[in-house]
Amino acid sequence: MSLTTSERKLATQAIHGNRTALSALIHTRSDYLYRTAYLYVGNQNDALDVIQEATTQAVMSVSKLRNPELFFTWFTRILIRQAQAIYMLRANEDVTANPLIAGVAQTNATTTTTDTHVDLLTALQQIKAEYRQALQLFYYQDLPIHEISSVLNLPESTIKTRLRRGRLALKNRLGGDYFD
Repeated sequence: MSLTTSERKLATQAIHGNRTALSALIHTRSDYLYRTAYLYVGNQNDALDVIQEATTQAVMSVSKLRNPELFFTWFTRILIRQAQAIYMLRANEDVTANPLIAGVAQTNATTTTTDTHVDLLTALQQIKAEYRQALQLFYYQDLPIHEISSVLNLPESTIKTRLRRGRLALKNRLGGDYFD
C-alpha cells in the first residue's frame, strides 16, 4: 500500500512517538481498515473492537517499525491477527448464524443477486481459513498479489496457490455450474 506524502510524514512522526499523528494516519484509511475487519468477523461491533485492539497494539509497538512506507502493511497484519482471534472464538457457530450472511439476507432476500451473495459468503466461510484470507484480501480489498504477500508475510507463489485453491474450493462448494 503506497503512502501519500502526507501519510508518509504522519507515519514518520508516529514512529517517533507522536500519538496524534498515529491517530490521524489510522483515520486516513479508516474505511479500508473497517472493511478488512468486517470481512473477517462479519459483525459491526466486533469489527470496531478489532480496530480498537489493533490500534492499541500499534500504539505500543509503532516505535519498532523501521520503514514508514510499510505502515499500513504492518497495521493490516495486526488487524488481521486480531480479527482472526475473534473469528476463532466463534469458529463453532453455525455459518448461517453469521451476522454478515444474515445481514445480507435481511436486506433484500427476494433478489437473485442477494441470494448469490449469501451463497458466496456462506461458501467462503466454509473453506480453509488460509484460502478465505487470500480471497478476501484479493477480491474484497482489491490488494494486488505482491501486497497480500507482504501483509501475510508469505511468498507471492504461496499467495497465488492459495487464490487458485480457494477459487477451486468455492467452485466445489457452490457447484461447478453455479454461475452459468
